[in-house]
Amino acid sequence: MPIYLREPQAAPRGPDGKGWNRLSLNAHSGTGSQCALRPRCWAALIEAQDTRRAHWGGHGLCIRRGQCENCPVMEAWRGQCTVVPVNAPRVLVRVELVFAQGTMFTGPATYRLWVTTGPEDRDYRNGQPWTWEDAARVRGWDLGSGYFDEHGEGFWLERTTRVPALGCVITTRARSSFARHAFRVARCRVALLHCTGECTHDTELLNAISHACPGPEGADEERVPVRWTQAREMTPQPTGSIRFAVAVRPMSVRITVVDGAWNEQARLTLSGSGWTAERIRAAGEALRAHLAVTPTAPATPSHRSARS
Repeated sequence: MPIYLREPQAAPRGPDGKGWNRLSLNAHSGTGSQCALRPRCWAALIEAQDTRRAHWGGHGLCIRRGQCENCPVMEAWRGQCTVVPVNAPRVLVRVELVFAQGTMFTGPATYRLWVTTGPEDRDYRNGQPWTWEDAARVRGWDLGSGYFDEHGEGFWLERTTRVPALGCVITTRARSSFARHAFRVARCRVALLHCTGECTHDTELLNAISHACPGPEGADEERVPVRWTQAREMTPQPTGSIRFAVAVRPMSVRITVVDGAWNEQARLTLSGSGWTAERIRAAGEALRAHLAVTPTAPATPSHRSARS
């Protein structure tokens, strides 16, 4: 990937072919080569996601004269991942321009990037600001569109299933005949995924379920806030040979996944007062989107009980 961006060299005869205008200050100074991993604006941040499209301009200066291998910027990009400190599917990053004291005609001396929950969030200055380099090291979030309002500029970040929800701890216990994945928020288990046989899914399913999990305020051992009459509206639609069944009990909600022969493939149990109908539907859609089905042994009576 091209990371070292050389400063363009101007033609010796100038743009008019007759030499530089003597009154132009640009003829006597330059800004130097730049680093594609040091963006200084939203457009340059897009280029930093794939530096094959990066070009000079909009990035910070190169600090190693093109010696990228031992550069601290490169080492930080490889070894450090910036964590988005908000548990939300979408965040707005506001860009604050910081000017040196006493300057009048120069540009900003540095930038502060603040992670917010959206345009209405006004208490974001209590957190830790980012630099542009921090934003370039975010993993598992897609860079969205730019944003402008009366308070300044910024850009959106969209969470993907490549990262789990902040504050949700996922643990796995695998056996020869099953595997169990526990989801804990504030040390309280809020979900348990039981996979029959060998798991046929990847980590993106677990991350997607964690996105649906409630926050600490809903992680408890209280009754679920939904009723059995809502089971049908919370049941995911069939896809291929996969069928779903939702059972609502006073303390939990169970989503069972079966194949065409009614063999149980997986079972997701949700518990706690934070599981609203919307969150349950999101967990069911995560199963529908990411769970793969493989051929299994013939159904047993215990497996066929998932039909009810």
